[in-house]
Amino acid sequence: MVTAINDLANKLRGGVIMDVTTPEQAKIAEAAGAVAVMALERVPADIRAEGGVARMSDPDVITRIQEAV
Repeated sequence: MVTAINDLANKLRGGVIMDVTTPEQAKIAEAAGAVAVMALERVPADIRAEGGVARMSDPDVITRIQEAV
């Protein structure tokens, strides 16, 4: 278990985790060198602009993003 945690930490070290809301954004992030993506309903700037309520992403959108990358 510790080895798996260390492997993940080494993979993510120095990389960027991008916030995405669509599969297309995930593909762009991957092409730009992101080491991971976070599937969000809205990006943090939009959440703050609309009153600060974050909601879980639609599971279908998450699945489509996973399939895209």
